[in-house]
Amino acid sequence: MEQKVIGAWSWTYIEGTGRMIFSAAHTVKVGFPPDDKDGRKIADSEFEIVSAGTWRLEGEVLVTETDNQPLRNVLEHLSPSEVPALEKKTERKRIISIDDKIMKFDDGSSLDRVHR
Repeated sequence: MEQKVIGAWSWTYIEGTGRMIFSAAHTVKVGFPPDDKDGRKIADSEFEIVSAGTWRLEGEVLVTETDNQPLRNVLEHLSPSEVPALEKKTERKRIISIDDKIMKFDDGSSLDRVHR
């Protein structure tokens, strides 16, 4: 199942499309498109990365451990007075199905594979 997780995945939220990028080296990046771009149609490198960390599988459970240091780094240069505290987050989601289009979780959420 690990090979199926690797790659870029997206989800839709009220203001657009976010992206999670899972690497073969077990790193993960979470980002959002620039305000003037459609998140479904741009390269991973154009996303504004707001959190990053690692991922692993424990059986069918996808475990991500991330922090908001990438966002903090950007804000340190743009708006030093608005730098948020360091936040670390661990998420565990059981994958109930995964294919070349969608990864579904037991909590009802899902991610869509980004096709280029």
